[in-house]
Order: sequence, then C-alpha cells, then structure tokens
Amino acid sequence: MMKSSVRSLALAALCAVSSPSPFLVAAPAPAAATVTRDQFAIRDPFVLPDDGTYYLYQAHRMADGTIGVAARTSADLDNWSQPIPVMSLPKSVGHIAVWAPEVHRHAGAYWLFTTLTFPEDPVGHPIAPMVQKGFKGGKLQPRGVWIFRSESPRGPFVPVKQGPVTPADWMCLDGTLWVEDGVPWMVFCHEWCQTGNGRMMAAPMSADLSRFTADPIELFRAADAPRGGNVTDGPFILKPKGTGLRMIWSNFLKDSGYCVLECRSRSGRITGPWHMHTPVFLEHGGHGMVFNTFDGQMTLALHQPNSGAPARLKLFPLQATREGLSRMIDVK
Repeated sequence: MMKSSVRSLALAALCAVSSPSPFLVAAPAPAAATVTRDQFAIRDPFVLPDDGTYYLYQAHRMADGTIGVAARTSADLDNWSQPIPVMSLPKSVGHIAVWAPEVHRHAGAYWLFTTLTFPEDPVGHPIAPMVQKGFKGGKLQPRGVWIFRSESPRGPFVPVKQGPVTPADWMCLDGTLWVEDGVPWMVFCHEWCQTGNGRMMAAPMSADLSRFTADPIELFRAADAPRGGNVTDGPFILKPKGTGLRMIWSNFLKDSGYCVLECRSRSGRITGPWHMHTPVFLEHGGHGMVFNTFDGQMTLALHQPNSGAPARLKLFPLQATREGLSRMIDVK
C-alpha cells in the first residue's frame, strides 16, 4: 500500500472518533511541581485565557515518540504546570514536525490550528517551486495547517478533515483564526521555501473550519516591509478598541534579525490593503501573539531568543494607540 493511502486510512479512523480515546491523547502526565517560565523551553507560544486559567500550547513529544501538542496551565502567568497532552496522531500519519499550535474559542468549541511537516516525497507528494524572480527558495517538503476541534481547552482535539486545510500543493504554516461579520477566516503564511519571498495569505472558511470557501488572497509579501527579509511567520490579528484592525507578524529584518512587526488594514477589513509595517519587538525574538489578562492588561507573548540558546516565553504589557502598539515596560 502506498504511503499516502496508509496516511489517509489512519486519518479516516481519527476523524471518525467522537469521544475521548487513548488513540488520540496520551495518558496525562503524573502530578508534579510547577515550573517558572525560565525553567522550560518553548517556541511559538500561544496563551489562551479561559475560565480563570491560562493555557499555554506547545509542540510535545509523546511517550510513543510521536510529536503532538500539549498544554501547560497557570493561574498567574509565572508558575506553570507540567505539559498535559491534548492532541496526538498515530505514527502511521508520518509527520516529522509540529509547529506553532494555537487554540481559539469559537462557535461553542475550541479549535486547534497547527503546522505539520512531512518528509520530502517527490513522487508521492511533490511540492513544485514557485520562486519569485530575484529570490531563492529552500527545501521542499509537504507542510500545511491542520485544524482540530474539542469541547475543552484540555482536549482531546480531533481533526476536522483528513489532511491540511491549506492547499496540499503549497508549503504553508502558522495559520490563525479571525472572524469578520460572522465569517471565519484563516490567515496563514505561504512558505518562503516554495515562493522565495514569503507571502501572507487569507481565505474565508466553512462554518466547521474544514475547508476554504474561496481561493486564498495575498495580503502582502515579506519584502514589502522596510528592510524586510524573505520570511513571513506567525501572523496574529487584533482589533484594539478605537484603533483599527492590526496584524503582528515576524520577519528577519536585514539589519536587526528576527523580530515582531505590526501592520494595519487601510479598509479595516481582513482583506486590507495592509500597510505601515513597523517594529514592535527587535530583540532577537518573535512569533508573537496578543491576549488580555484576567485583569484586562493587553499582553504580548513571544519566544526569545530565536537562536543560540533555548527559547523562553516572554511577556510584555502592551498599550495600543492610533499611532501603534508599544511596550509599556520591559519584559516580565
């Protein structure tokens, strides 16, 4: 049987499950002491405040060696539980990496968006180069945004379809959810490895988040930012009261490295046009997101450093004005 058929059968079984099962989620980790944010490594952090508890999602290696997603919990953003597995996939799926999990509460459920990468497969799953003139691409691997659904932020999360929601012949990553006029949208990155100049994309979605209802549209490209490099990473959409629609995203600026940028929609809608790519964070960290603490403080979460040492969760109180987002104090 071909690898793609094995993967489809495994995913069909997964999609058919409607109740908690050890096939989906590894047994909970035994109770252990909490750890502070400087005691564990994490990249691409995502914080979900829900019913008095903060949930922090991260890629996690399960007991059987496969990679899935786990959540840590906290009451104060300083002390965190050990990882609690919330989504796992059988080995037969064949993925080799899980990146950037994030969970959104929407339409009475919890939705996990995450990026899965598979080994290069030029025969069974070819990825054709689409490199913009003047740029260079990278390694071509099947990579896409998968979506999982649960009734609880603790899982278990079940896939909404057999495979990625993003186009199968594109290298895509870092999908995030935005709802506009009741319509869910995915904003995601079309990977620089395939395009040369990374693209920020958006597409409207079906109510069950299992498919796009129209072709994705391009919002901007990595090099559109002043001094911008070729990478688009980590989009997150926000609309602070009275300041318009904003997006933060990450890039490698040519003079300062990995960072978080802010841009704005001229129309106030997700389709843009997007402009004014300005720095929010330039200190060798990124892939940020924004949440409100339970006492109402807007907060930027990101990982730092991006390389050279294990990344840690960093939190910065933010202030939003018509002029832009600004950090109120140094990192906690």
